[in-house]
Amino acid sequence: MRVAIGGFSHETNTFNPTPTTLERVRRDGVYVVGDEVLTYYRGTGSTMGGIIDGCDREGLDMVPIFFATHGPSTGAIESDVIHDAANRLARGIADAAPAGILLHLHGAAAGKEIDDPELHILRAIRQAVGSRIPLVVVFDLHANIGLGWAEYADAIIGYKTAPHIDTYELGQQGATLIARALRSGVRPVCRLAKPPILVKSGLMSMSAGSQALMKPPMYWLVQRAAELAREPGVLDVTVAAGFGDADVPESGMTMLATTDGDRALGDRIVAELAQLAWSLRSGFRTDLVLTPVETAVRRAIETAEWPVILADQGNNSAGGSPGDGTAILAALKRAGWPDAALFICDGDAVREAARLGIGGTFAGEIGGKLEPLNGDPVSIEGTVRLLFDGSFIDPHFSLPTRLGLAAVIRCGATDVILTERPSSQIHPQYFRVVGIEPKTRRIIVVQSAHLFRDQFQFREPIGRTIIEVDSPGITNPDARAFMYHRLRRPIFPLDDLSDDEARRSTLGLATA
Repeated sequence: MRVAIGGFSHETNTFNPTPTTLERVRRDGVYVVGDEVLTYYRGTGSTMGGIIDGCDREGLDMVPIFFATHGPSTGAIESDVIHDAANRLARGIADAAPAGILLHLHGAAAGKEIDDPELHILRAIRQAVGSRIPLVVVFDLHANIGLGWAEYADAIIGYKTAPHIDTYELGQQGATLIARALRSGVRPVCRLAKPPILVKSGLMSMSAGSQALMKPPMYWLVQRAAELAREPGVLDVTVAAGFGDADVPESGMTMLATTDGDRALGDRIVAELAQLAWSLRSGFRTDLVLTPVETAVRRAIETAEWPVILADQGNNSAGGSPGDGTAILAALKRAGWPDAALFICDGDAVREAARLGIGGTFAGEIGGKLEPLNGDPVSIEGTVRLLFDGSFIDPHFSLPTRLGLAAVIRCGATDVILTERPSSQIHPQYFRVVGIEPKTRRIIVVQSAHLFRDQFQFREPIGRTIIEVDSPGITNPDARAFMYHRLRRPIFPLDDLSDDEARRSTLGLATA
């Protein structure tokens, strides 16, 4: 049976002022059409890699249509990017005349004029092919799912972990589900509910295998969802934590249940999960997990066992920061440049380092140039130790990674890695490709909320101590520090709601 595959992925931080343009997506992201989708993603650990391998395993005849993605280091998406993706997918799928459709849509895209790009894409596809062809969507845990998704997609299933260690498996699960819908008479139907809860990335760590990777509210929610998913007639239950860095009406948590044609069962499940999430809301507090910058650096220097991992929460490039936050850099300078390594995105500075050459003395201001919330530039002086073209294969997903030009500047005992492009250092390889072995350093700074934990704490336990730093920046986990204009209100933690008000503000219970 012929199954069309493809998708679109962007996690949009609307507080990032740099627009996501079609030129940037084509130049800096991934933009593949037709068989290029298979060539690029086959054999990778990504969701699309799982979709491809899953379709092969199920004996499905794949028709690759289109896939585009861009790292989250840019802000709101220009409309032509969204229209391009929608048109390519809709026309390509219509021309392919498949029996089924399997898409990977991130779920946290946000446009300048189009609030919900994925909904726009789904609507365009249905307008092109009609409503009878089964359509399955695989999405990211950090998705802001709109109620309208369920009008166009039969099954909507998402990651269950943060850091995302199940991306490949969810792609395979999507392939299994579309195969069942085509062959065995399964009639997937998705129901959803949106409690009035806004959560930002640093508060939702949830992964299998280690209690140290779990933060209680999300752990309890995901565990209950897993129990409900085992009930007869249930095909999938997902808790979408949402992406609180997007100022759009759809932002916030979503409960989704896909059943075999049983709408009432799905409604019961999402209602229970929405109520449970509301009862646990007090656990989503930044003061429970974050440490002030100066305290974090002092603790890292004084800790007897190292390496110490400092997670730069306000400068999380995977969550949309431009990667030039200077709070921890400035604290390390004030501490006399201790044994540490950290990344700063600064194209002008790295090009100046390249001009000076290895062994040259770099003196100038770095960072703090792209986003005022990320701090002021910091003046440094040090020796250029290494220059690198910035290209390597990320071992986690087996996909190309491009940092742009990179340079290592040694300031005292601190190595500052300058790059042209933002990166999130979710894998030790980011340090190793520039000649730095994380295991041998006292302090390693990662621009990541939780994705780093899988590699640095679980698979390769490098970090003896991990400190989540309450650094300023557009990805700081405290939603109360930001001015939202388009977000639906009332919503926790920005507003005080009674239990009755929360029930009345939970979207989808009667209309999804």
